[in-house]
Order: sequence, then structure tokens, then C-alpha cells
Amino acid sequence: MKKKNPTMIEISKRKGEKGAAMVMVLMISFLLLVASAGLMLEVSMNSQNVTDATSEQQAYNASESGIQSALNVLRGNVQSLPLLDGSKPANDSANVITFRRALTLSTSNHPSDGGGKARLSRWINYNYSPSGAAVGDRVSVGPGTYVPYTGYAYSLEITDPDDTGSIVSYNTSARIDGGGSSKIVGSLLNTAVISYVPTTKTNLNVSSGAAATDFGRFTIVANGTGGAIPAEGYRFEITVNMTAPFTATRVMRGTIETGNITSASTGTVKFNFDSKYYALMGSTITLASDPMNPNAMVGGSSQTTVSGTMTQVEPIRVLVRSTGYGPRGSKKVLEAIVRKNFFDGLGAPATLTLVGGTSGFTFAPGTSNVVTYSGDDVASDFSLPSIGTTNDSNLTAINASLTSPVKTDPQPPPANVNTEMPPWLQSAENLNDVLQALKNVAQSSGSYYPSGVTPPSVGNNANASGLTFVDGNLQLSGSGGGILVVTGTLELKGGFDFNGLIIVTGSGGLLRSGGGNGVLQGNIVIAPYNPSNLAVGFTGPKYDISGGGTSDVKYNSSSLANGLTAVSNFVLGVADK
Repeated sequence: MKKKNPTMIEISKRKGEKGAAMVMVLMISFLLLVASAGLMLEVSMNSQNVTDATSEQQAYNASESGIQSALNVLRGNVQSLPLLDGSKPANDSANVITFRRALTLSTSNHPSDGGGKARLSRWINYNYSPSGAAVGDRVSVGPGTYVPYTGYAYSLEITDPDDTGSIVSYNTSARIDGGGSSKIVGSLLNTAVISYVPTTKTNLNVSSGAAATDFGRFTIVANGTGGAIPAEGYRFEITVNMTAPFTATRVMRGTIETGNITSASTGTVKFNFDSKYYALMGSTITLASDPMNPNAMVGGSSQTTVSGTMTQVEPIRVLVRSTGYGPRGSKKVLEAIVRKNFFDGLGAPATLTLVGGTSGFTFAPGTSNVVTYSGDDVASDFSLPSIGTTNDSNLTAINASLTSPVKTDPQPPPANVNTEMPPWLQSAENLNDVLQALKNVAQSSGSYYPSGVTPPSVGNNANASGLTFVDGNLQLSGSGGGILVVTGTLELKGGFDFNGLIIVTGSGGLLRSGGGNGVLQGNIVIAPYNPSNLAVGFTGPKYDISGGGTSDVKYNSSSLANGLTAVSNFVLGVADK
């Protein structure tokens, strides 16, 4: 059937639909345009995000470089400019970095650094300064001139997480002639009483340097005609117990010289300390007078104060805050806690320290008159007992063996150092924990030797560096240095030299055979225990060098410090801020 043509009426009805298709086309085109713009924006934003993420990672890397640079300084590998003491060599203790010097503005920062934060600018070159200041704001990383928008840099801040710098608190006690805090001289009604009166100091302000203080006082009261001190005198000990900011102990020892004590005040009694200087957690105790005669009291009813000064303690941790700067204004902050060492700054309390009980105790110091034991520090004015033990019975045996036939006179005299034991020597469990940590370090550095394997070398003698862990017996000859741990018997043969710390934990102790010359500078610790039965504790230590020959055993704090660098200034943890 043939289709009819639309009528005029039908055509007129469709006039309102003109342009509808055009509108639909335009709407669809607009939607496509919006979608394309969104896609282009997303691609652009994603590229920018990738760029920002890369810049942030680069800032993170710069911040890590700051942490490593601070560690390099704290480990003593960088010389200060200018030197702290220009009259002394760069490697002198006066110019060596310490945690306290890293925290103190005048020693951490360059003299021209006017900032109020310790940031090691005396040791690290801050070479970028937007304001043209003498000391820069940042340390650039990488070659070329640093440009903030495209380059990499870091800045540092060193703080004390334990706030150890302001105060010191302590109390004292004493023993005279191995007894209590008083000693009676004479007999019947004619006597003299020498007494020690302790003191307690709370929050002594040491923030500005050496603070004047006292460590108790001695008193003398004569009755009748008084009494006389014997020719050998009396040994005394003043124990200083630090209670803040750390808990630690140092004993100041000396001799009450021979003399008469009378009510007519005709005699003089002198209290001669073994040393004028004592170290306690990095704080230096300095007695007020000459070490050979720091205090003198006239007989009769009199007293004298043991006066002196104390300085700030040395922190055992520091917080390193490193801010890294990357391209495009990116910034990243890392914080790291750095620990001093496994020993927390507390070494052995005597040059030769014999830890353990009386059962099986052996001490044969050698029969030659050229055997020397000295606690006088080779590197400073400090002093330790030449030989230390942990009970009076072993001390008596040591003193008896030194009278005959040995001609040597250990100085300062041997002492019971039990009260001064650092935490790592206070129990077999504690020492075993430290040795396990040392063993892990030695294994990772290739200096661990199992039983039956002889190490080709035992550290560096010249600079007292290196860590050697021998899990068994060792025969030592030649030279070595650093830290040497022997879990079996250490036998010294022929000529030998060692600078640093020796720790022997085997039941056989330390022996010497044959002649030759031997020099040991640092500390020797003999502390035998059974790692399979820690509950038993330390057994009797053995020290026998009756094999003869020349032998020098001397305290050397510098050798110890160098030896501890192998296990010092390590990072406990890093936080991303």
C-alpha cells in the first residue's frame, strides 16, 4: 500500500523538534571533553605525585647521611676545627670528641656559630648559608654547589635524652684499717679516736663546670696522753655513691701516715690520698690539695674537711636529630639514639681485676724484681688500684704473695674493689650478656674464632684497636690490641705486648710460661664462670706468671678508649618523624 505524504498539519507539529540532534551532539561532545580533561589532570597529578615521592625519598637519604656523619664524628674519626686546645696534638684527650662535648655549645659548635643548638659545626662543615652567615645553615650532600630546589643537604641537632648535665647527687661512707668509720689508737685511758663523718649532697649544680663540694670530714679526739699511729700507717677508703643522674660508685683510697696524736696538739696526722683525681661516670672529682698531702690535721680535738670539686657526668646516650633536605622543597626528619658502648662508660675498677671467690683462687705475681703493677694512668692524672679483688680474703692472699720473694711494690696498693664493680661485672649473668653481644659483633666482623682455631692476629697494638673473640684457649705471643675475649685459658708465651682490654672467663685463668719481656697496657679482667650454669656465679680466679721474665701491667685509659671504639657509638634505633 502506497504511503501517504505527510499533511501540512503533521509538518507543522514537528517544527518544535528542530535542533534536537544538534543539542544531543553538543552534550555528548561536552561530556567527552570533560572526561578527556579529567584524564589529562589525573595523568598530570600522578606524575607530580611520583615526582614528590622521589623528592621525599631523596630527602630521606640526605637525612640518613646526616646520621652517618654524626656517627663518624662521635666515633672519633673527625678532627675539630679549630682544635679545642691548640697547645696539644689533635689526638690528645683534650681534643677528642665525647658525648659531653657533642652536647655543649662551646665544644660542639664552631666559635663563630651563633645558633643556640648543639649541631657539631666545629666538627662538620656547614657549607650552605642563605643569609651569608659565617657558619652555614646546612651541610650539602654530593658534588657541586648546593641549590635548595634541586640539591640535597642535611642539618643536625644533638640533645641529651637523659638530661644528665645539670645536677649530681651523692652520699659518702668510709672504712678505716679495714673496719668501720672510726679507729682507736692507743690503750686504756690514753687513746685517740680517728673518725670519719659522712655527707650527703642532693642536686649539686654542676651545669657551669667544676662545682665546689666536699666528701665528708675526718675528726680526731684525744683522751689522756693520746696514742700513736704505727709505722705502716692505716689504709682508709672513702666511698662516693652517686645517686643521680646515674647510680655508680667510686672509692677514694689513701693512707693515714704514722705520727702521734696528743691532747697537747704536738703531733700532726696526714691523710694522704692515692690520687688527687677520680672519675665517676665521666664526672671528674678533684681533691683540693696536692695528691701526696691533700689534708693535714693537727692532733688533739680537731677536724678537717675532704674538700674538692665535681664536674658534669658523661652521658651514656645522645639523641641525634637529622633533618634532610631534597629537591622541590622536600624535607625529612630522622631521630637516632646512639649508645656509648656495651659497658656504658664503666670500665674495670683496677688495672688487674680478679673477680670471684676464694675456692681455687690462685695469685702468683712472678718472682722477678722487674715485674711492675701500676694503676697510675699512662694517659692522664687518674689512678686505679693496681690489683683489685672482690673480697678481703683474696686481698690478704695477694698482699702476702707480694711481700716475698717478689721485690715489686704495686702502686697504688691492691684493694678490695667489690663495691666499685660496674653492672657488667656484678654477676655472671651480666658478664655473659655482654660477652654474647661482643661475640655477635666479632662474628659479623670476621674476628670470632671457635675452640681450636688460632687467630692470625689479635687486633692492632699501635692504636689499640680491634675486637678478637676466642671461644676457647689461646696462647698469646707477639703483639695485639683492642679488646681480647678468651673464654678458656690465656697463656702468655715469650715476648708479648697488648694495648687495650683483656677479658678471661675460663677456669684456667691467665698463665705465663717462658722468659721474654711483656707489656700489658689497659685493663685485665679475670672472671671465670660456667656459661652452662650461670647460677653458680663466678668461681675462684687464677693468675700465675711465675714463669719469670720482665712484665709490666699498667693502666692506660687511652688504650681502653681506643679498644672500645670497636663496640662504641652504635645506634639503638631510628625513628621517622
